[in-house]
Amino acid sequence: MKLTKKICKIISILLVLIIALPLMLSCGNKTDTGSTEPAESTADTIASSETTAAPTTTPPTTTAKPTDPPTDPPTDPASLPAPDIIGKTDTNPGYEIIPGARYYLWSPNSNLYLTADGDYDYAGVSQDDYTGKPDQMFVFEKIREDVSADGTKVTNVYRIRALGTKERYLDTEDGIGNEDGKLVLLTTLAKPEGDGSQEFTLKAQKKTTLKDADNAVIDDFANVDLPLFSVMNVISKNQKAIDVNGVSVDAGAYAHMWSGGTANNQKWFFELVSDVESGKIVPRGLQQDIPPR
Repeated sequence: MKLTKKICKIISILLVLIIALPLMLSCGNKTDTGSTEPAESTADTIASSETTAAPTTTPPTTTAKPTDPPTDPPTDPASLPAPDIIGKTDTNPGYEIIPGARYYLWSPNSNLYLTADGDYDYAGVSQDDYTGKPDQMFVFEKIREDVSADGTKVTNVYRIRALGTKERYLDTEDGIGNEDGKLVLLTTLAKPEGDGSQEFTLKAQKKTTLKDADNAVIDDFANVDLPLFSVMNVISKNQKAIDVNGVSVDAGAYAHMWSGGTANNQKWFFELVSDVESGKIVPRGLQQDIPPR
């Protein structure tokens, strides 16, 4: 009887061990795998994200630097107003001037071109060798027509824009019209030297034979078929013209206002820039057969 109890007890213990052993082995396996594989997987994921992540910054954008000073595109006279006729009489057809068109102005006295000396307030104006650049281009902007008291005469009044500048116009030093020698300056519309000092008229002139000190003919301009004007300032009551100082034939000689208008250093031949660009005329500054000065 005692033996039977011992046998039963041993069998019970064995059954417990048999049932518990698989559970113990299963728990041990889960602990081992859980302590290594997830850690290795996480490390791989982090490394991958660090080496393949896309940049988050946007490259800076750049803007092309604008032309300084700005210049106008080529002007087609066909799109501009009808030309004004200056100096027309019963015996003279006069000359045309197209408001808004670009012109080169050259002196019959020197064969040099009117030139803006800079793009800043109160820069001067001089004569210089032909370059064909915008600082030698001028635009006559018509602002009104002055009618004489008796209604028989109409005078066109212009502002003269220096094309190679930021909206600067020819002006008269100090805005004084009754003194010879006042400089021709460049100012903006907001800074006129005086009331009317930026206003000019054109007076048609005849070609005058140019002679040297011995009275020998230098040039009779027989081959020049261009408008010829003196440029008069309204503030002087149209009595003073743009004049090259000292009747100079040298590049760099400055322009000022002087009485008269009929001398060769006070006259200007007008070359239409569009005619030069199209090849219709060869600018005086590029002609090879002109007499030396």
